[in-house]
Amino acid sequence: MEELPIIDTALIDKFVPLGNVIRRYLRGRVLGIEHIPAGPALLVGNHNAGITFLEPVLLGLAWHDLKQGQDGFYYLAHDALMAMPGLGALLAKGGAVRANHASADAVFAAGRKVAVWPGGNYEAFRPWKDRHRVDFGGHRGFVRLALRNQVPIVPVMSLGGHEAYFVLSRGERLARWTGVRKHFRSESFPVFLGLPWGLGVGPLMHLPLPVRTMVEVGPPIPVDGHPPEAADDDEVVRALCQLVQETIQAMMDRQLALRRWGWRPEH
Repeated sequence: MEELPIIDTALIDKFVPLGNVIRRYLRGRVLGIEHIPAGPALLVGNHNAGITFLEPVLLGLAWHDLKQGQDGFYYLAHDALMAMPGLGALLAKGGAVRANHASADAVFAAGRKVAVWPGGNYEAFRPWKDRHRVDFGGHRGFVRLALRNQVPIVPVMSLGGHEAYFVLSRGERLARWTGVRKHFRSESFPVFLGLPWGLGVGPLMHLPLPVRTMVEVGPPIPVDGHPPEAADDDEVVRALCQLVQETIQAMMDRQLALRRWGWRPEH
């Protein structure tokens, strides 16, 4: 069993003022955080905004506010980020663990929660026309993880971050040609319009426009109606993955409808 990093609450406290600036800049809101259950759980969300991680920051701030630094959740981070000198160690202190099943198993064994965005870069760099489409890119490993550990799946919908810049192309061919797909397990080498680059090529950080951003946490989806062995049943895994993706899409569609009519988001 992998050893979990200890979340450095004091360090997170130091970043809270900066997080509050980001929250005000984005007019960020988090709804339904009371749906996150006690004990181990798998938080699963749609991935927006490239590698700026806007919505995870908002979610983490809201949870930190609610729990006063207690019961901080872990999140799965790409190997490339965790391998960066200095940055990987800093992320680990904030709760990041490598994106593999062994890391998540260790979190659940400790009775804690872990968050994952299964769409990865494929979804995070989806084109502008698909900005309101939830697309995990066929990734279903999170379902097998929940089934084997018998933990509920908590759907987390993010809206706004993907409107803060303009992705022209996911760049799947570029990912193959540049070797990014092979060496960094990334299916994207995007082309986008955004600050400060103007035209950006590759998985670059960008300065988001001040677009209203929100995160909504939905009621947990239980998996204990299936035995742990169901993790090896492709039909069960496919059905649960579809349920989670459709649940998050329905949450997004509802909030978009409220926005179109000029109403305030549900809460």
